[in-house]
Amino acid sequence: MEYETPSFTSNKSLNIIMTWLFIVTVLLLFTPFSYFAPNLAAKIAPYKDLLYIALIVEVSNFLSLFIINKITSRKQKKYNKQMNEFLEAQVQSLDFTERALLREFVLQRKSVLTLPIDEPVVNSLLQSKILVPTSECANEDNTINVMISKLARPYITYKAIGLTKGKMTDEMLDQLMQSRPDFARETKVMQKSYRGGSKAA
Repeated sequence: MEYETPSFTSNKSLNIIMTWLFIVTVLLLFTPFSYFAPNLAAKIAPYKDLLYIALIVEVSNFLSLFIINKITSRKQKKYNKQMNEFLEAQVQSLDFTERALLREFVLQRKSVLTLPIDEPVVNSLLQSKILVPTSECANEDNTINVMISKLARPYITYKAIGLTKGKMTDEMLDQLMQSRPDFARETKVMQKSYRGGSKAA
């Protein structure tokens, strides 16, 4: 969910090679070999024009990388800001079924859930970028592994999904458990894992 950095600016191997070429070029051009290695200085002298051209190319490369990184950084910040505003609005407009599904991450104490692709609420949360798939391919049983997106996590508070950090009454707990979507529940019997710190539901 982040702005994609151009591949050539993130190619570490190429950048390392260019850095070493720059260092070697500078050493060959500006080291006073004539004082301690006159033979080497004589061999380098005919190629100084080429070395200066290489230096210009290398410096231009570093300047272009610097400018591109600055532009990319600004675009990424702008993109993240827009996404944060979008996700905040999406979380504030969650409906009852969407909140119930997001509560499953808390109730099951899992960061990844396996959910059916054809469920409308699953598709809705995927389209709103609140949930993201953990892999590109779906499972053989027409389910998909999903997690709450990194940018959405700050907005998925207990209050946002209808939970409270304090103790819940039996009535509140019953309502909470009855609202759980059947397709998201674990097949095994769950222990009571949420009652504000005491025995769980």
